[in-house]
Amino acid sequence: MKISKITTQKKNKNRFNIFISKNGADEYAFSVHEDILIRHYLRKDMELSDEQIKELKEQDAIYQYYTLSINYLSYRMRAKSEIIQYLKEKEASDEAIEVVIKKLEEEKLVNDLAFSQAYVRTKMNTTSKGPNKIRQELMQKKIPQSYIDKALTEYKTEIEADKVIGMMEKKLSGSRKKSYKQQMMQLKQSLMQKGFTQEAIEMASQEVDVTVDEDEEMEALRYQGEKIWNKQARKHEGFQLRQKVMGSLYQKGFSMDLINQFLDEKEEGL
Repeated sequence: MKISKITTQKKNKNRFNIFISKNGADEYAFSVHEDILIRHYLRKDMELSDEQIKELKEQDAIYQYYTLSINYLSYRMRAKSEIIQYLKEKEASDEAIEVVIKKLEEEKLVNDLAFSQAYVRTKMNTTSKGPNKIRQELMQKKIPQSYIDKALTEYKTEIEADKVIGMMEKKLSGSRKKSYKQQMMQLKQSLMQKGFTQEAIEMASQEVDVTVDEDEEMEALRYQGEKIWNKQARKHEGFQLRQKVMGSLYQKGFSMDLINQFLDEKEEGL
């Protein structure tokens, strides 16, 4: 087949429509990017076989997927798995994806180790996530385990503990309606869920100001105690009522001295 005409696309000046001569008329055959046109020196009256046309179409498709990937990467760094998923959504073939990824890696535009290191630094400095949570997120992005381990060496235990101390002090400084012990226990559980390590949490617990204001503790106990007393008073009385309330408050982390003080107050008011 012979190229009979080459025209520039109206909506994209970097793409060209290739026409072939068929039955004495110009018939549209395919389109290519300017780079493909120049690389293969496509011109009028050039003879092309079916195999050559197939190859040109494949190369042009790869070029388009490559261009899409570059644009996708312009917003932020991406893991290799993210690029692969993106290209699959664009209906790229496995062969085209393989070629594009190889090219991007050769140009150092996709590098899972560099991505992991940048990801850890960003999450460490801008979020309240611990290293275990970040590890999970990187695993979901199919980052190799060795890269994850290396990247997370930047999230040192000391840095983690400092972050935990700040979160503990902020959480414990507000008004509360639970015992300090219960609040600290729940806070530790929350920190574990955020991905902080047991080592860092315990280190922070020893460093944070753990001074318990007895008035605040008593206020929290009265808040909890009134609810428990009213509930148990519907079923028990006398010594049994006292024991039930005492047990419930003790489980909530209050000291026996404060519990007895509260119960004495309740019984005196009866």
